[in-house]
Amino acid sequence: MLADGVRFFDLNRCHEAMSGLPSVSFHSLLALMHGGPQALDLARKTLEYAEASQDQAWTRPLATAELLAPLPQPAKIRSFSVYEKHMLQAMDAFIKDKAGSLAVKLNHALKLMKVPKQFYEAPAYYKGNPTSVIGHEQDIRWPTFDENKMDYELELGVFIGREGQDIPANEANAYIFGYTIYNDVSARERLLSELFGGKLGPLKGKDFETGNAIGPWIVTADEIDDPRNLAMEVRVNGEVKGRGNTGEMYYSVEEMIAYASLGERLVPGEFFGTGAVGNGTGIETWSFLNAGDVIELEIEQIGVLRNRLVGPN
Repeated sequence: MLADGVRFFDLNRCHEAMSGLPSVSFHSLLALMHGGPQALDLARKTLEYAEASQDQAWTRPLATAELLAPLPQPAKIRSFSVYEKHMLQAMDAFIKDKAGSLAVKLNHALKLMKVPKQFYEAPAYYKGNPTSVIGHEQDIRWPTFDENKMDYELELGVFIGREGQDIPANEANAYIFGYTIYNDVSARERLLSELFGGKLGPLKGKDFETGNAIGPWIVTADEIDDPRNLAMEVRVNGEVKGRGNTGEMYYSVEEMIAYASLGERLVPGEFFGTGAVGNGTGIETWSFLNAGDVIELEIEQIGVLRNRLVGPN
């Protein structure tokens, strides 16, 4: 995007006009990620050329563009859960729905249901489906299976831009390509039955077509002042439903990278969802989505990811 915020440009065509040669690093976003710091430096120089040039042949108004997911099929999806507040509030809402407010107070005193101790030992995650990704303004489709509690999750998304294994947390920042917004759409009725039914991790509650909304774009890591202090907000049909901040994470993104890379190679194009921020889901107030609802997730310095829920069939 150009500095005016209303136009974008064709990186490949602009570079060819600048240098007389195409760049293999600009054939796709994944190619840019694989190109590493040198490719990003070249992209910055090309952007400077585009800003200074009087030739507008490679520019278009942003309003005319259809924004697909920044990477329509990430190499992998890892979905973490690192916000204690979200878990505590979701548990309270579940108990209140099943047994009333007095049961919530009783649980606070006796801690019969609490955040698993494993949460405080390592950043837990599950692997998601990289073929069910959609982008900004694309419709989320109600699952074809029976489901009455569709929900959103307001999350900071992270793209990995460098290959590595057994990465120390104090070196992990260099592996971050950039940040985006993630709506980890959840079929809560199915998810709750799986979690309390002894199933191994989330299954269909987190695994259905169009269930991973990512966008509207990627902001490269150097453009974010402090990823541990970004204001977050979710709106449904224009009404604010919750606010939070990335500073509430129990684990940093660097700690997530370090843990995920233990004994396993991370690759460019891999995507991390960092988990729902406190107040960033409907389940925390036991309020769920209806067909036709428009969900807007906003994160400071990144933008707004907007999607509409359609269905059920």
